Amino acid sequence: MTSSVRISIRDKNEIRFHRRVLTTGKMTLRRPQETLAGCCCLARLADKVRASQEGNFPLLYRLSLGNPIGIDGYFLRHFGLSFRQFRNTVIETRTDQDLEQWFLGQPEVNSSTISTWHNFAPKLGTPGYPAFFVRHLIQWVVYPTSIKKPVNSLFEMIEQDEAL
Repeated sequence: MTSSVRISIRDKNEIRFHRRVLTTGKMTLRRPQETLAGCCCLARLADKVRASQEGNFPLLYRLSLGNPIGIDGYFLRHFGLSFRQFRNTVIETRTDQDLEQWFLGQPEVNSSTISTWHNFAPKLGTPGYPAFFVRHLIQWVVYPTSIKKPVNSLFEMIEQDEAL
């Protein structure tokens, strides 16, 4: 038995992707590799928080925002930040420049922890690294393209999904 999900396309900025609609014209997320304050994932997480505040955030993105078992959670733990603290700061600062200044002033943020994160983060979801099992679970619900075209990490999974 097959089931179908009908999604109406209201304007040219909406595309159908399996069972969700990603509004590309209204929500722009930077890639995980893009840096802010010299740190990967910071810019993307800030973009996600800002998009969530605009009320135009797809359900699957809302579920993953700040999730402790995803990239967001590993990022926040690595730098000794809570999601609530980070979210509130993004909302209060409003600009990347102000967010950079705040981030670089945090006690567990320094060139060494940023360098360690840059080496660790792209490996999340790969064999022998955290989130390997999670990557295999979420591909069935969140990233089904990676079943037909396998990827090796969470970064690659996101890149593949958002390139569609």
